[in-house]
Amino acid sequence: MLICVDVGNTTIAIGIFCLKQEKYQLQDTMCIETKVERTMDEYGHIFLENIRHLNLSINDVKGIIISSVVPYLDFILEESFVKYFHIQPHFVNVDMPLGMNICIDHPKQLGADLLVGAYMALKKYQVPLIVVDMGTATTFVAVDRNKNILGVIIYPGVVESFRNLISSTSLLESAKIKAPKHIIGKNTEESLQSGMIYASSSVVDGTIKKMKEEMKEENVQIILTGGVAKYIAPYCNNVIYDEHLLLEGLKEIYCQLYK
Repeated sequence: MLICVDVGNTTIAIGIFCLKQEKYQLQDTMCIETKVERTMDEYGHIFLENIRHLNLSINDVKGIIISSVVPYLDFILEESFVKYFHIQPHFVNVDMPLGMNICIDHPKQLGADLLVGAYMALKKYQVPLIVVDMGTATTFVAVDRNKNILGVIIYPGVVESFRNLISSTSLLESAKIKAPKHIIGKNTEESLQSGMIYASSSVVDGTIKKMKEEMKEENVQIILTGGVAKYIAPYCNNVIYDEHLLLEGLKEIYCQLYK
C-alpha cells in the first residue's frame, strides 16, 4: 500500500493506493484541514484513524510520498509518519529527475504541487498544455511541446475570495458553490453563485486565451484539477477535468524513483 499526501494551505489530500496486478491503483481518498498548530501526535492519530476507518492495516503501508507547500508542516508530518507508520516519507522537490525543464527565474520557487501536476499531465496528455489547479489559489502552469515549464500564473482561489467577501460584507449571505438559474442574479445568493461559477469560468477562459497567445503553440490541451474545478470545468471552453491529477502524479513519481 502506498500513501500519497498533497499538503495545501487549506486542506491535506490523501490518496491510498493498493497493489492490484502489480500496479498501484487508487483505492480511496480522504481530506483533512491543514492546521499548523497541530502536533506531530495529533496528525499521527488522525492518519491512523482514517486508515483504520478504511479497514486497512498500517502494516501494509510500503511507502509514503508527500508534496507540500506548507514548509512549517514538513518536519511535523515527517516525524509523525516515522513514529506512527515506521516509514521515512519522500518529499517532492524540483531536483528530482522528472524529465522536465523548469524555465523560470528561480526554479526552487516552483511549488511542489505545481511540479507534480505538470509531471502527471505530461504522462497522461499531449503537449503543449496548461494545467489549471483550482484550490486555495488558482494556478496556471504552461508547458510547451519540448516539456519546458514556461511559467506560472497565480490568481486568488474562488472559495477563498468569496469567503473573504462574505465575511467582510454584512449584507451578503453565505452561498453554496453551484450554478444558479440565471447568469444575472435575481437575489443575493444567485448573484454570489453567478460570480463563483460564471465569472470564475470566464477568468479561466480569458487567462488561457492570453497564455496561448504568448506561448505561440497550437492545439494546447487544458487540464483542470483541484477541489473547486469540478464546479467550474463544465462552464469553461474545451477543458479536461482530472480530479485526482496530483495524487496520481505522486504515485507515478514514487513508482519512477523509489519502487
